[in-house]
Amino acid sequence: MTFWEGFHSFSTRLLKIVYLNFLWLFFSMLGFFIFGLFPATIALFTVVRQLLLDVEKPITQTFWQTYKKEWLRGNGYAVLAYVVLLILAVDFYMIYSFDSLSILLIPTIIITFLIFGTLFFLFPVYVHFELPFFVLIKQAFLFTLTSPSTVFLNALLVVVMYGLFNIMPGAIPLFIGSVLSYFVMLFSIRAFKKVEQKKLLEAVST
Repeated sequence: MTFWEGFHSFSTRLLKIVYLNFLWLFFSMLGFFIFGLFPATIALFTVVRQLLLDVEKPITQTFWQTYKKEWLRGNGYAVLAYVVLLILAVDFYMIYSFDSLSILLIPTIIITFLIFGTLFFLFPVYVHFELPFFVLIKQAFLFTLTSPSTVFLNALLVVVMYGLFNIMPGAIPLFIGSVLSYFVMLFSIRAFKKVEQKKLLEAVST
């Protein structure tokens, strides 16, 4: 591949990433964020997975079809996530409000790590595998336990992006959702492949 071919490939993918971010924001707002965020994020990860696996499908059509198809189920996960995050917020508020509860800080931090790890894996598992509702949550949780390095990479990615967007806030509407999903999906696919290779080796050795 020549320099110009590589540059053209990079610029084309970058434009797709920017366009995807606008689609994600638009469809999230279409559901007033509360009801649009999860279906739009599922659609975003679906298209990002296609980009990473070099699957050629129309971006807008795929996004819209996925958004419609996954709206109800996606909001089922959204309600569950909102309830869990609300409980976590109350827990931290209570711990910091009452000194007698400070002993619960470390266990709560560990639980928070597991919950956010599960949320990081939830969307990649959703679009990569076809699993029932609660089996999907269980699988995302198991990937959190078996691939903690991926969770740390995702957490580091969030920190880096937070720092960059503080410096360049104008880039937020261009990249915030699509870039995060791109790398989260990339890290997750690598974790999936490692698990698949391990299972294959175990099958061969038995």
